[in-house]
Amino acid sequence: MSFGSNVRYFRIQKKMTLQELSKKLGVSVNYLSKLEQDSAKIKPDFLPKLCAALEIDLSELYREDLPDIEKL
Repeated sequence: MSFGSNVRYFRIQKKMTLQELSKKLGVSVNYLSKLEQDSAKIKPDFLPKLCAALEIDLSELYREDLPDIEKL
């Protein structure tokens, strides 16, 4: 799975909408959507905020062995 797919996976796992997560992070829904589609770059200083909002460790965002989102 890609970085963006992992962000989406954990957001859905936490039962959060794009709107809820974007509000929590102080970013636009558009930016977060592009991030999940791997079409936006992420700044290194944003990673800790994203991980805190999703309540995960940074390493989780780079895992390649997550189940399919449809299985949630």
